[in-house]
Amino acid sequence: MKSKVLACILLVSTLLAEGAARAQEPSDFGIWQSINLKGKVSNTVSLGFWTEHRSKTSARDLDCALVMPYVNYTPLKWLQLGYASEYIIAASGRYVTCRPSATLLLGSGPLSFQFRVLPIYEHSLDRSTGTWTLRTRGKVACRIADTAWKPYMSCELFTAGVWKKTRYCAGTTWSFGRHSGLDLFYMYYVMGGASVRERHILGVGYSFSI
Repeated sequence: MKSKVLACILLVSTLLAEGAARAQEPSDFGIWQSINLKGKVSNTVSLGFWTEHRSKTSARDLDCALVMPYVNYTPLKWLQLGYASEYIIAASGRYVTCRPSATLLLGSGPLSFQFRVLPIYEHSLDRSTGTWTLRTRGKVACRIADTAWKPYMSCELFTAGVWKKTRYCAGTTWSFGRHSGLDLFYMYYVMGGASVRERHILGVGYSFSI
């Protein structure tokens, strides 16, 4: 198991390095801020509510704001199934999404690896049209012994018949108290078919577990 996790770390590290080497112009900068409230219903079922604000144009303008209730079901130690629905207000209009997901969970000591498959149906409330996007993400994390820090890195691919964009992320979570935590990250992503091809994101998130 440890060799598999190390191989996953090497793969994601390679993808992150590739993303940094593929920087393009023009670029933009934004800030993402989120709050995540979650709680366990049983040993296998948890519920949550996520809200987020994202900025663009050097953090001057609204990219989107969203709210998202979600449920996760973990029937096995290595498998998590989920469903969520977003309501999004963006510069381009209002949207609702359907987000079923399946996540493979692996771990060895302080190391952990996740591989998530997330098909998303996004429906425009203003134009009454919808689109499908498939998101696949690999994420590795390492809990630092005797601390509340858990640094991580991830790579996520968006496709819809063709490649749409790729996100590369590096950050850390910090747990404080019995129920609270912070998530701090930097994200770089490249988009296809857009006037702004490259984005740099700084993010901060607060989570509270019941």
